[in-house]
Amino acid sequence: MKTWWDTMAPRVRRALLAGGVLVLLLCGSGGWWLLRGEPAVLFSDLREQDAATLAGELDKLKIPYTVADHGSTLLVDRSQVHSARMKLMGRELPLHGSVGFELFNTSDFGMTEFAQKVNYQRALQGELTRTILAFPEVRDARVHLALAEQGLFRQNTTRPKAAITLTLRAGESLRPEQVSGIQRLVAAAVPGLQAQEVTLVDQRGVALTRVAEADEGPGGAARLELKREMENYLARKAAAVLDQAFGAGQALASVDLTLDMDQVRVTTEDVLSAPDPRGGPAMGVLVRERESVRDGATSPDPRNPEPRVARGGSMQRDVDYQAGRRVEQVVSQPGAVRRIQVVAVVRQALAPEQREQVQKLVAAAVGAAPERGDTVVVQALQAAPQPVAAEPVSESTPVAPRVSAGAAVPQAYWWPVLGAACALFLGTLLWLRRRARLRPLLQAPRLTQAQREAALQQVRGWMLQASETTPRPAATPTRGATP
Repeated sequence: MKTWWDTMAPRVRRALLAGGVLVLLLCGSGGWWLLRGEPAVLFSDLREQDAATLAGELDKLKIPYTVADHGSTLLVDRSQVHSARMKLMGRELPLHGSVGFELFNTSDFGMTEFAQKVNYQRALQGELTRTILAFPEVRDARVHLALAEQGLFRQNTTRPKAAITLTLRAGESLRPEQVSGIQRLVAAAVPGLQAQEVTLVDQRGVALTRVAEADEGPGGAARLELKREMENYLARKAAAVLDQAFGAGQALASVDLTLDMDQVRVTTEDVLSAPDPRGGPAMGVLVRERESVRDGATSPDPRNPEPRVARGGSMQRDVDYQAGRRVEQVVSQPGAVRRIQVVAVVRQALAPEQREQVQKLVAAAVGAAPERGDTVVVQALQAAPQPVAAEPVSESTPVAPRVSAGAAVPQAYWWPVLGAACALFLGTLLWLRRRARLRPLLQAPRLTQAQREAALQQVRGWMLQASETTPRPAATPTRGATP
């Protein structure tokens, strides 16, 4: 090999070394490309706190990872995605800064009652946070519970409350029914908590829940929304009846409601009395009855329950009654209909009897009652034709024929219009024909400079020939000239 190497020229040696280095580099890069792992997303859209917690657990599990998207995404090898995710989820990590009821898996017997209450509140808040995060519109959530303190010798006078802060995803929003569902969910999970005591705000501090009905004034948003919903519902019912009667788009309906927004609470108390078994007046509920007979009382007769007292004897009867009490409480919620006003507009003429029928149909559709003061107005855009009284016609006065708006126009009026249309049509045809003839001449190609010179020489030749063939006129002798 040394002799072979020495016999080589320097240029061949350099080429052989470069080729070997190139082969080694290609083999190394190819092996790295074949053996390298394909990264895949393990978790994305993470907060810094959650990303740090998950990265620490991956270090403990000896699983290599990379960080992307400014620390909000963790990447691992595609073959380890599912196994790593299962291992992390099985460790019960405190993600989103909250823990659940796994906090009680390792209980400390020396923990005080106050610490137990605090841990229970933390666990309940964590479980509610996890449940709310299951909504696709919610990116992050924090739940704060204010639970009432309970004591053995102290009466609880405060009610539990809850405050929830939601961070929504970009371009997402919660519908009113979703907000109400979260309120009911939290209220059902916390003992003694009412749905109206749950307050929701978004990441900008805007309240997603409305104030309770008791705190709203007469012009509250909830009452206006209730009025608008009921008006739209009744207007749709009236429009459906009118569309079936006159056709789609031929009638319009508008409903205005006057609602009773007062919450009425009626309490009725009645006194209950039991009838007397001996036929006497009702005195109440019999509690105790005692009879004492002295000095000569005889045994009672089976046919007469009252004992007979002999002469010189005495009897004493003591009866205790208690009057019964029944309390009936009726609560009327706000939103009852006080008056309905309906306006229907029909795009055609209506006779008086037809208008009355339409008025009855609309009133029945929306539930209008005349005795309550409801009004239904039906108006036609086009007035019905009024009958014209016949006038006496005399034999000497000629009567001109009446032409109504819908009557046919006499044929004498159509002949000038028809003649003008025919003339316009023939003129258009002649103009188009003439234009078609002149189009080839107008679209002829322009002559070049040589063709122009040739045409000009030809025209000059024609002019010379014409001047030679034309006879010249004889000269006229002038006066005084010699012939």
